[in-house]
Amino acid sequence: MLNRRKVLRDGMILLAAGTAGCAAPQAAAPTAASGSVVWKYKVDGQLRRLRYGSGRLIVASDTALIGLDGQTGGEVWRLPIVASGDHLEIADGILYVCGGEPNAKGDRVSAVDLVSGQRKWAFDAPAGATLNGAYGIRDGVCFLVASNDDKHGHEVWALDTTTRTVRWQVPASADRLHVPATGTLLYSFGPDGGSLSALDAAGNGDLAWSRADDPSVRSSTLRSGLVGGLILASDGSTVSGLDPKTGAAQWTTPTLPYSTGVFFSSPDAYYLTDGAKLYALTPGGEATRLWSQTLTDQNPGLTGHTTPTALYLLTGKTLRAMDIRTGLLRWTQDAPGSDIPFAVGDAHCYLQSPEDPGESAIAAIAR
Repeated sequence: MLNRRKVLRDGMILLAAGTAGCAAPQAAAPTAASGSVVWKYKVDGQLRRLRYGSGRLIVASDTALIGLDGQTGGEVWRLPIVASGDHLEIADGILYVCGGEPNAKGDRVSAVDLVSGQRKWAFDAPAGATLNGAYGIRDGVCFLVASNDDKHGHEVWALDTTTRTVRWQVPASADRLHVPATGTLLYSFGPDGGSLSALDAAGNGDLAWSRADDPSVRSSTLRSGLVGGLILASDGSTVSGLDPKTGAAQWTTPTLPYSTGVFFSSPDAYYLTDGAKLYALTPGGEATRLWSQTLTDQNPGLTGHTTPTALYLLTGKTLRAMDIRTGLLRWTQDAPGSDIPFAVGDAHCYLQSPEDPGESAIAAIAR
C-alpha cells in the first residue's frame, strides 16, 4: 500500500497568483524505480480532479485550484476556484476551468496560465446558468457545456476568447463535448460516449447529424478521441467505425465473444474489457486482436489512459502500467479504486492515494 504518513507543511510563500500556504510534498529517493512512489501531497479538502500540462499537475479540490510542480510536488500557485463539472481543458499552455469563487455571483470560466497561475481572463455566466465545463478551444472560441434553470437539458455555448461574448448557444444531446483540433464539427456525447450528435461550429451550432437515440451507439471512444480518423461506437456486442462528417458506419465487426461495456482508445487501437480480461484490437470490420491480458482483480469498473508507449489501467484496487504494443505488464501499484482522480505526466502518474479518513492526498508514481 502507499505510505500513509502525513506530509509536512512549509511556511507562507509569495505565489504568482497570490499568497497562500503550501503543503510540502513527502519525497522519496530522487532515482525512484518505475512503479514506486516518488512523492505525496496532502490536499486541503476533498480531491475532485487532476490534469497535467506544461510541467504542472493541476489539482482541483472542493476548496481551491492548485498548480503543483509535476516533478517535485511543490506547490507553485493557488487560486480560490472550486471547479465544476468533470473536465478541465488545457490548450497551448492555458488551463480553462469552470466553477465558482468568492468574488463571483455565479459560475465563471477562467483562462489560467499553467506555469505561473496568472489569470488571463474570466467570463461570468448569466444568472441562472451553470457552467458544466470547458471542452475545447479552436479558432478563438472556447466551447462550453452549460445548463439553465429555466430550460431543460444542456446547451453548448461558443465563447469568443477575445471579446468574451457568447457567439451562439444551442441545445445539446448530452453533457460532454469532443472538439477536434481542426475542422468545423464538434461532438456532443454522454458519460459512456452515447447520446451522440455532431454540431457545426461554422453554422452557429447547427445540427450536422445525430444518433442520440440510436441503440447501436450505446457507447463510443469520443472521450479519448478519434481512432484512425473515425468515431468508434458500440451497441454492447459489436463495434462500428463512424464517419465523423456524417455519422454513417464505415464498417461493423461481427458479434464479439466478449462484452464491450468498457471502451476506450489510443490513436490507432481500441480496448475492451469484460471484467476478466482486457482486449486490444485494431480498428476495422475484422476485429483483429492485438493482444489480451488477464485481470486478476476482476472488476467491471475500469479506467484506461494511453501514451505512445504505455497503457495505464485503473481497475479494482490496482494501477497497472502495460506496454501498449504487447500488453506485457511493466509494474503495478496499489490504488483506492478505479473511479478516482488520475493523470499521466511526463515522468510520473498521479492518482488519489489512501490517507487518513476524511482526508485526501495525491501520490506521484514514477513511470
